Amino acid sequence: MIVSHFGLRQRPFPATPDGACYYPATTHERALARLGGGLADGEGILLLAGVPGTGKTLLGQVLLERLANGTSTAFLTNTHFANRAAFFQALLFDLGLPHEGRSEQELRLALTEHLLKTFAMGGPTVIVVDEAQHLDTDLLEELRLLGNLESAAGKAVQVILIGQPALLDRLALPCLAALRQRIAVRALLEPLAVQEAADYLLHHVRIAGGRSESIFTDEALELLSRASAGIPRLLSQAGWQALTVAAEADAGQVDAEAALEALNRMGLDAEAAGPTGEVNRAGEGDDPSCRLFLSPQPA
Repeated sequence: MIVSHFGLRQRPFPATPDGACYYPATTHERALARLGGGLADGEGILLLAGVPGTGKTLLGQVLLERLANGTSTAFLTNTHFANRAAFFQALLFDLGLPHEGRSEQELRLALTEHLLKTFAMGGPTVIVVDEAQHLDTDLLEELRLLGNLESAAGKAVQVILIGQPALLDRLALPCLAALRQRIAVRALLEPLAVQEAADYLLHHVRIAGGRSESIFTDEALELLSRASAGIPRLLSQAGWQALTVAAEADAGQVDAEAALEALNRMGLDAEAAGPTGEVNRAGEGDDPSCRLFLSPQPA
C-alpha cells in the first residue's frame, strides 16, 4: 500500500541490510577506506566498532562486495556458539565445506587445510565475524590462531571483527593481550550528523524510485533526523513509520505532524533531541560505554 501510495518502485528503508541501498555517509566511507586499506596491506586482524544501529553489518557486506572477484570469504552473523566445534562448523558451512560428523580437532584441521590450499591457489580468505562481542575468550583465541596462518608470501587468513563497545571491553582482558596487539587496523562508525541523516532519508526514497523532495517536507526531515540521533537503523524505522502514517491519512507528503506521530509510535522524543542528535529512546541515554575513541595500534 505504501509503495503504491507514493508511486515508488520498491519499499524504501528495507527491514534487513541491503547493499544495494547503501548510503555513503562520511563515517562509513572512512571506515571502508581504512578496512580496505588494511586488507590490501595484508594485515591479519582488523576491527570495526560502533554502537547498535550504526550500520556495521551492512558495512561488512559492502566491504566484501568491493573485494576482487574470486576472493574467498566467510561472513559469520550468528556468534552464539556453544563451543569451539560449533564455531568451526559454522565457518566450514559458510565456506561450503563438509561440517558434520567430525570431532573438534578434525574440524580444525579440515578448516586449516582448506585455508592454506586456498592461499596457495591465489590469495587469503577474508573472514568477517559480526556481533563479535558475543564470542568468549576461547573463540577469540581461535581467531587469533587462524590469523597466524601465513607463509613468506603473506597471511593466509584475514579476520575482521565487527562488534559493539562491549567487544572493546572483552579485548582489554589480560588473557587477550596477544590478540589485541595483532589488531593492526581499527575503525569506528559514528552516528550521522543532522544534514547527512536527512540526506540518508532522501537517498532511500530516491533508490526506491520516488521524488524525495516531494515526499518529505523540510520540517519532517529535521524532526526525524534529530530524534533518530543520526543512527541509521532508527532513521530507517522512522522514515518507514512516517510514510506509513502519511499513507494512512491519505496524504501525499510526510509533514511535521506525520513525523511527530511516527516518532511517537517508536517511542522517540522529538523535543528532547539536541542539535548534536542525542539518543532519545527510553533507556538509551548518554552512556559513557558508547563513546569509542579508537586509534591504530602497532601489530
